Amino acid sequence: MEIKLGYDKEYRTLQIDDKNVIDILKMKQIPAIDNVENMIMEKLNNPIGSPSLKELLQKKKIRTLVIIISDITRAGPFSKLLPIIVELIEDSGIKTQQIEFVIATGTHRPMNINEMKWHYGEELVNKYKFVNHDCYAKDLVSLGKLSSGNELLVNRKVVEADFLITTGVLNTHYFAGYSGGRKAILPGVCGYETIRANHSNIIYDFAKLAKLKGNKIHEEMEEAALKVGVDFNINILINDKKAPVDCVAGDIIESFYYGTKILTEIYAVKFHKLADVVFTSPGGYPKDLNFYQSQKALNNIIDLVKQDGTIVLVACCNEGVGQKQMEEVLRKAKDLDDLFKIKQQDIQIGGHRAFATGRLLKKCEIIIISNMEDDIVTDMHFTPMKSLEEAYEYVKKKHSNDFTSYIVPNGTMFFPVYEQLSSNKDTKE
Repeated sequence: MEIKLGYDKEYRTLQIDDKNVIDILKMKQIPAIDNVENMIMEKLNNPIGSPSLKELLQKKKIRTLVIIISDITRAGPFSKLLPIIVELIEDSGIKTQQIEFVIATGTHRPMNINEMKWHYGEELVNKYKFVNHDCYAKDLVSLGKLSSGNELLVNRKVVEADFLITTGVLNTHYFAGYSGGRKAILPGVCGYETIRANHSNIIYDFAKLAKLKGNKIHEEMEEAALKVGVDFNINILINDKKAPVDCVAGDIIESFYYGTKILTEIYAVKFHKLADVVFTSPGGYPKDLNFYQSQKALNNIIDLVKQDGTIVLVACCNEGVGQKQMEEVLRKAKDLDDLFKIKQQDIQIGGHRAFATGRLLKKCEIIIISNMEDDIVTDMHFTPMKSLEEAYEYVKKKHSNDFTSYIVPNGTMFFPVYEQLSSNKDTKE
């Protein structure tokens, strides 16, 4: 059979023997909503745990309205969603010059104007003011201490807005449980130290994919969002083609939790046995812009592979690793054990991802097919290869010609759930 894995805006293909493939795993094939505008308007007018957006807008005296939006590392139908939102806002009497978009970059690099036009739509970017959040800005506002003792430093425009709307795409997240909702605030528009302290909790077992109860990273994000005071939240759910299939809106806490239940039904993919090898991709551009983002696919699919197995990741990474701290920590480590010696208070942004990477590499070998230089990939304790064909021949030698594998075309939008078959003696190892 031929397999296709996203690579930038194209694909990498491989002819693989059917006997080597247990299954091709991907989220349910759910058709996109035919009329996106009607769906979104229905949700805005009948939200969860909140009056309608129009009612809220008419109740408040508003001079400045801020809409927090996801950056380019978060794929989504923003060019369809955002114009619908601003049209309703302006119909409620808010003028164009009163509306400002703050891009929730967290600690990511700022977006340039061409990326903004591609991500949000040229007409929208030309009409409204868009600003990148800066986690190092000198005018960040302190909202005091969170329960953990972590100081909540937040973007000034967000704090001073008379009306605040959060938007984003709901997805699973490997240490916060789920993206969406409260993540628009923390890490989206917070200061570096606030984000660093929160993410350093990755060293604990509660930091897991699709886990919210008892997850202190998620709980602190939720506390931060409540302290900032979000007036309205809108989150889109998308299918494997990145097209909208549903939407939740309203109270930032209630709408988020409701959305995670829908998302679990859409994204959960059952598997019945572990494989020697997993072939995967983050799903192509923009998720494979750099390795920092591409690595999320690895965290999502790690439960599919046997101990000492192999993962083959196809990710373009035109921007390289994409995070200096992560690259430095991984390359400086003499061996994997070095990655686990750093104290929690010393874990920096990027360093948290290096810690997570160490966990992955302790379980299996990871082959990287990318545009990154081989020495960088090797220094980070991965195995660089030029093609899927090369990787295929390698795993046949390593695991035998009869190796077993899963194909996961979009590891970024993936939530594996193990289900043992009563007739299957090959249980999860």
